[in-house]
Amino acid sequence: MAVHKIAAFSITTNCAEPLRGIVEIDTAGKTLRFELNEDVAHSLCSDLDHFLTEAQQRAFDDI
Repeated sequence: MAVHKIAAFSITTNCAEPLRGIVEIDTAGKTLRFELNEDVAHSLCSDLDHFLTEAQQRAFDDI
């Protein structure tokens, strides 16, 4: 599986009820588009929060 570096990221809302949007992730030479619903958004938010908390904890542990 190839891993690509994200160059840009955007989310646009295309429906408020039920909440849905489009995620666009730009990588070198490609733009990936995904539909996002509220459940997935909450899961993504939780995962990103966990990721950031781990990074902060590692930085604190290195002090």
